[in-house]
Amino acid sequence: MCLIAFAWQAHADLDLVVAANRDEFHARPTQPAHWWSNPAGVFGGRDLEAGGAWCATDRYGRFAAVTNVREPASATPARSRGLLVRDYFAGTNDARAWAARMADEGPAFGPFNLLVGDCDSLWFVSNRGPVRHMALRPGVHAISNGHWGDHWPKTERAQARLRDMLDVDRFDDAALLELLADTDTAPVADLPDTGIGSARERFLSPLFIRSGLYGTRASTVIRRDRSGDTHFHESGFDAAAQTTHRVDEDWRISKEESP
Repeated sequence: MCLIAFAWQAHADLDLVVAANRDEFHARPTQPAHWWSNPAGVFGGRDLEAGGAWCATDRYGRFAAVTNVREPASATPARSRGLLVRDYFAGTNDARAWAARMADEGPAFGPFNLLVGDCDSLWFVSNRGPVRHMALRPGVHAISNGHWGDHWPKTERAQARLRDMLDVDRFDDAALLELLADTDTAPVADLPDTGIGSARERFLSPLFIRSGLYGTRASTVIRRDRSGDTHFHESGFDAAAQTTHRVDEDWRISKEESP
């Protein structure tokens, strides 16, 4: 997943709003969002190549999503980044404990940015950049394939648009998916320099990436209100950026339950 815009405890009625795009090679096998059988009680898509996941939430209010950090010369990692998400739901850890554990175990994975949350807290963890492990304060944020705090055009645009939508109370699926469908490229002068050249930086600069080989495979919207009602939407896309599936699921968290 290469873009996650999210609002944490930034609205009177909603404690979590997520709008995220997963960018990946179109040939990589993927399962659309569904209720998992193992671990049970989790809803999200699955990577069928390495067995992990990029974005999911469960019946108890836990949430996790991951992006890679762009490093062209990175060696092949020993463990898939998708396991950072999948394995959170396999145990009984709350977000604070899992974030601390992943901060310690981070070197075993490729470069990553991880969001991990529950009903009470939301944490950022990374194994790159100046910020490696922190509890997130209420607000509207966005993270992509850079370090926390980097000013990339796509994250700046996504964060500003999500903030505007919350200000006018328009955060339905259509509005959030419209945000995620933005294919505008950034001006060359505004692009980050991650060592891949300006042409590739510009190709990767839109919120929604269109290409026959690599591009946006799925757009995910999650809304959770303060009573525990949770809505999850996923739209999938093929190499021609045509919609392959739409998945909608709603449930209520029981805060008296525990994993």
